[in-house]
Amino acid sequence: MTIIFFLFAGVGAIVFQTTLSEYFFVWTSARPDAMLLVTLYIAMRRGNEGGLLTGFAMGLLQDILAGGLLGANSLSKGLLGYSTGGLVRDIAGRNWFFMMTLGFFTTAFDVVLWALLSLMFQPDIGISADYWYASLKTIFLNAILAPVFIHLLSGIEDKIIPQSIGVPYPNRS
Repeated sequence: MTIIFFLFAGVGAIVFQTTLSEYFFVWTSARPDAMLLVTLYIAMRRGNEGGLLTGFAMGLLQDILAGGLLGANSLSKGLLGYSTGGLVRDIAGRNWFFMMTLGFFTTAFDVVLWALLSLMFQPDIGISADYWYASLKTIFLNAILAPVFIHLLSGIEDKIIPQSIGVPYPNRS
């Protein structure tokens, strides 16, 4: 049941990325990276391996859908999923500020790594100042949306997938 929920979360991220992100672009002139936000959520819930696999799969789908340098998003999102899964186990508090900071720095890492890989493998294209300006807006938009996405997906998962309640032991007096 958990795998089915994560598959639906991934499909939802793809649908959001390809359709609803255009509305954000009209309002804010920036597009959120829903695939990165779903990768962060699954890494926070399932640890290193779940984050790595989800990040790689979501990044590969993003590379296929967007075109460009194949594998750059898979690498960055896989690394971010793995590192987030390990980081969250060491940090006890999952408050809004932590999630905003996590969304900010992971999106910044994603943007910088994509730019470095693009310069390395496609040096003739170059990177314009407009890319950095649009990326900065995306970084701040993802930082704002990260707590909302994570809490929304967490609430949906808690309602759909029942937690094991267990059998209580009777009190012996």
